Amino acid sequence: MMIGHFALGVATKKMVPAMPIWILLLAPQFMDVFFVPFVFLGLESFEFGPYGHLSLNIQYSHSLVGALAIALAAYWVGNRFWKSSRGGIVLASLSFSHWVLDVLMHRPDMVILPGNLGNLPVLGFGLWNYEITSLTTEVAMAVIAVILYFHWAWKEQKDTRWFVGPAIIILFFAVLITSEIQNFPTL
Repeated sequence: MMIGHFALGVATKKMVPAMPIWILLLAPQFMDVFFVPFVFLGLESFEFGPYGHLSLNIQYSHSLVGALAIALAAYWVGNRFWKSSRGGIVLASLSFSHWVLDVLMHRPDMVILPGNLGNLPVLGFGLWNYEITSLTTEVAMAVIAVILYFHWAWKEQKDTRWFVGPAIIILFFAVLITSEIQNFPTL
């Protein structure tokens, strides 16, 4: 769901025009930002596989409680560095959206409590099992996000080079989509 995470960040630009696009692209990835050091610390792990067939141990950074804690940190970042409660809410929402989208996309590997304390049910609807459907969903999210961003840039940017940002975003999504298609086991 890499494309979908980034798409939500792009789609929210109109809501917080003072925030740079890079933080809106990064916010939905905050859980993965925490995941990387957790891998190095041996708390979490992964093994590469074709599209949707990664082997993931994400019981801390991607737990529901972990997602809420990271969203709280995202709120603080928006409030502290952009002096905006609205920006904090947008960053927190983008950050938490990662967990929601992962529950839809992943096979059951999303835990509620860190380390799966209490052995509660593990969540995941497994949209990854349906490669074409999941990729189509992500591409649709990217197209909608680009349209929203393009519309915002066209109306709000006074500079004659207003189209540069949307063009870079389109190129970014094209690279991500191409990368995901190349990892399809059925193509």
